[in-house]
Amino acid sequence: MKYNAILQYPTFTRKGKVLKLSMNVFKRMHWGSQNKCKQDYHDLVEGFVDSLPKFKWLKPSYTLYFEGNRVKDLDNYWFPCHKFLMDALVEKGKIQDDNYKYVKGFDVEFGDAGKDVEDYYVVELTGEELDKENGNI
Repeated sequence: MKYNAILQYPTFTRKGKVLKLSMNVFKRMHWGSQNKCKQDYHDLVEGFVDSLPKFKWLKPSYTLYFEGNRVKDLDNYWFPCHKFLMDALVEKGKIQDDNYKYVKGFDVEFGDAGKDVEDYYVVELTGEELDKENGNI
């Protein structure tokens, strides 16, 4: 079974301005700021995560869309999306852990960019669901 969602990128606030979080920014943040970004993102995706079944394993695919024509490094933007979403799935009991036994890989691709494109990404989760009777993780 496949589950899809259109999600916003993780963000952070600097000098009153909300900005898209990239790996380059995240790795230089104070640990407290990193945790706030992660918790804010968990709040943002909570509805999607709550709607999901429990999985034995899954494989996410991401398609990234960017506002503006500035060329972006996909690695810098899929990292917080993937890591924060997998952590939210573990926190909500949808997967047992986010190691390779439960997350069998992932795919990332560029969708589009431009002045008429909004910032968002599409995630598709494919995997094996736990049966409802034996769904304890």
